[in-house]
Amino acid sequence: MTIMVGGPDEAVAALTPLLAVLGRVRHVGGVGAGHALKALNNLMSAAHLLASSEALLAGQRFGLDPAVMLDAVNGSSGRSGSTENKWPNFVLPATFDSGFALTLMLKDIRIALGLAEATGAPSALTARTVELWAEAAAALGPDADHTEIVRWLRGADPSAGG
Repeated sequence: MTIMVGGPDEAVAALTPLLAVLGRVRHVGGVGAGHALKALNNLMSAAHLLASSEALLAGQRFGLDPAVMLDAVNGSSGRSGSTENKWPNFVLPATFDSGFALTLMLKDIRIALGLAEATGAPSALTARTVELWAEAAAALGPDADHTEIVRWLRGADPSAGG
């Protein structure tokens, strides 16, 4: 796990040995920078999961084997944490138990959208990503794992598999 920390150099240096027990500590800037970067990182993860899932579900409907698609994509430019980890470990085996709640992902991407809007950064894709995750959260309920967004994308088509 990467722990993104913001704050004065001395404070981060003092906390690093403690935080290093949990993961890789990255001092990313001043106070608030860690919070901002975590939200932005989760925005990218959420968008990747949506895009890769839509592509993989389209491939399945076309008749492609999802494991074959993942093998090819993961050796090419379309790879991401979603294709390298989430799909093979939580979606294909249909466990949907990554341990990160869909509602927490939605919280983080809403924070990222607020940051983008507050800074005047382009945010059309971010806004649409938040809308889609909010729709999924409403449909799947508060206890859903974030990987269950694939179930939501699949909709009522049980032939989509995985």
